[in-house]
Amino acid sequence: MVQLSSMQWEGPDLDGAGPILALAALRQFLDSYGTVLVATVGVLLLILVIFWIGLEALFRGGWKRLWVYVGTAVSRTVLLLGTAGIFLMLSRRDDSGGTLFIGVVVMIGVWFIVGLLETVVRRDAVDLVATSLAPLSAVMGCLLLSEGIVAFVLLGSAAVALQADPALAGLFVTMVLTLWLVVHSYLVAVRYSAIDIMRRNVFRV
Repeated sequence: MVQLSSMQWEGPDLDGAGPILALAALRQFLDSYGTVLVATVGVLLLILVIFWIGLEALFRGGWKRLWVYVGTAVSRTVLLLGTAGIFLMLSRRDDSGGTLFIGVVVMIGVWFIVGLLETVVRRDAVDLVATSLAPLSAVMGCLLLSEGIVAFVLLGSAAVALQADPALAGLFVTMVLTLWLVVHSYLVAVRYSAIDIMRRNVFRV
């Protein structure tokens, strides 16, 4: 035992190969179960989207306008996700990044138009599009811009937290998402109130 303990064992140094082995194991795992993992994540996201649409329609529209809210939410989701998917596929073939930039600009425009139409349809104020398009666009633009700025700040804070302290990143991201849901619900209520006020003023005139 004394002789064995005094011997110096020589072998490959595996200290620096830890990340390489981890990446190799991750690649092998993705090659074996990548399709199942993507399908599972896709199904979970689809269930969450359906759950979100159902709860939003029930609590904001009630039973009387349930299908109006469901239809507008489904249309909004399909248009936004479809447009984003098309530009993401096109940007994969463009190394310059021009297609991605155009896609971002188009997505902002589609998001604005879809948000405007969704709001007026839900509040039964489609006539404002014909009678007061400029004031309607200005009001909706300010409200949607405020929502976009808040979303950018919160998502930027979450991204910084993920890089700064991975240990507390999960807790911080959960807090950011909760705060975003509260702010988003409030801004949607403000948007509906603004449309109702504009509709009453137009009818008075």
